[in-house]
Amino acid sequence: MELLQLVEKFKSVFSIEKIEDVVDELKSTLLNAEKCRKLCEDWILICPDLTIDYMQMIFQYYFADRKEKMQDYTPKSLAVAVAELSKTKDEKICLDLCAGSGALTIQKWNENNDLKFICKEYDSRVIPFLLFNLAIRNIDAEVIHCDVLSDENFKTYRTQKGDRFATVKEITKSEFKADCCISNPPYNMKWEQPLFAQLQNRFSQCEVPPESNANYAFVLTALDEITGKASFILPNGVLSTDNQKEKQIRQYLVKMNFIESIIVCPDKMFEVTSIPTCIITFNKNKKHSTVEMIDLRQRYETEQRMQNGQFGGKSHTNRTYAKEVKVISESQIQDVLIQIEQYGNIAGYCKAVSIEEIKNNNYVLVPSRYIEFENIENAHRPYNEIVADINRIITEKNNCKLTINETIAKSLGFDIELFKQDNSTNNDFSKLTEKICGEKIVKNDYFKTTKNKNEITFSNNSKENISSILMMIFNTWKQHIYYLNLEENRYLAELRDALLPELMSGKIDISDI
Repeated sequence: MELLQLVEKFKSVFSIEKIEDVVDELKSTLLNAEKCRKLCEDWILICPDLTIDYMQMIFQYYFADRKEKMQDYTPKSLAVAVAELSKTKDEKICLDLCAGSGALTIQKWNENNDLKFICKEYDSRVIPFLLFNLAIRNIDAEVIHCDVLSDENFKTYRTQKGDRFATVKEITKSEFKADCCISNPPYNMKWEQPLFAQLQNRFSQCEVPPESNANYAFVLTALDEITGKASFILPNGVLSTDNQKEKQIRQYLVKMNFIESIIVCPDKMFEVTSIPTCIITFNKNKKHSTVEMIDLRQRYETEQRMQNGQFGGKSHTNRTYAKEVKVISESQIQDVLIQIEQYGNIAGYCKAVSIEEIKNNNYVLVPSRYIEFENIENAHRPYNEIVADINRIITEKNNCKLTINETIAKSLGFDIELFKQDNSTNNDFSKLTEKICGEKIVKNDYFKTTKNKNEITFSNNSKENISSILMMIFNTWKQHIYYLNLEENRYLAELRDALLPELMSGKIDISDI
């Protein structure tokens, strides 16, 4: 279902005008058993497919905090992969660390409807969406509003299984103990180490993760709370970071034989983030001493997600846009599971790597360092020629710079985030091209938003050349001004002809002018 259609149906169920008003309303409704049941009955008539996390679609667009809380919600194919990778024969209770609206929990529940869940989440605004997702699926779970890094709990809720929908109530403390974990935590987030962190069980056997990055703090916290497997979606940086504390944590995890598999994922799988990601599966009951390294960067499918314009008039909001994203197919996930089980070794794809080999590579966990790749000659033009053509085009774009009020830009359909990503991508490519051919890629500088009211300015951004775009704008402007001058002269002549007789007759007195 397209997002705007979903939002309109959501608003109609709650009888609200603005989607932003729903957070408090949803929470109070869920805590009332009768209202909760009625809400679930109404919603399931609109969205009967419980395998889809519709709440994620709404929260991600309208409420996600990508700046401070680093929120970017999990694509379905990654959630399915994590659900499969974390599976064990005797699993009963699953911990979803940094649960968000419950995307990972839903896919894990799709695999096993008898599972109970512990869902831990810091953002109070997403808690009602998470509770609703659990209640409508009749999932037995505890939802803990907490800060998992500081080990501080704020409130605990229980969704208790009923005949059709779960009831929601606030409880005083958690009663569940998890045996497995699924998680897509915020990436590369700063955190504050609690007092006496080294004495806490989760950090007592290794280094405390640096305050500059909480990636491994989430991992160690999860491993301390479970007895079996944990599957994490993490940024690729965790595999090879040079930070001394993180290197020692990697060494600890390898030596303890906790790492079962590492999967490097394709890029462009998330809605917003461009950070390369991987899936690391930890297993505290692992019986063998190899790590299955898998490279999926070139093994993906693409799908189009349809969404109507979010801003502007009907000409824009009635238009449906297609966005292409990469996904990991069900068959690919099943093949990954086979390779892990059979310790697969396929050139360009996967390899079972011994702990000794990882040790010899200074505990770097990047799969491409271990997987053998076939050398295929790829004929192409010299890199410096390709970069020269790219720079020629970017320079032509940069010659004409648009500075525009941000609200106006959105109303006209500009994808502001896309322009920001454009610069980020160019910076990454520039470092690479400088390394391989000594040439940098020119930075994009053709678009800028401003808070100045109603500002729209085109400027020539080059001292050497006049932009061809500006020349077209100038010619159009000149023709239009010529037309307006003719129209102005016509009306001035009409005014003259109307005034002249009355001035000559003295009907209009201008002696005091």
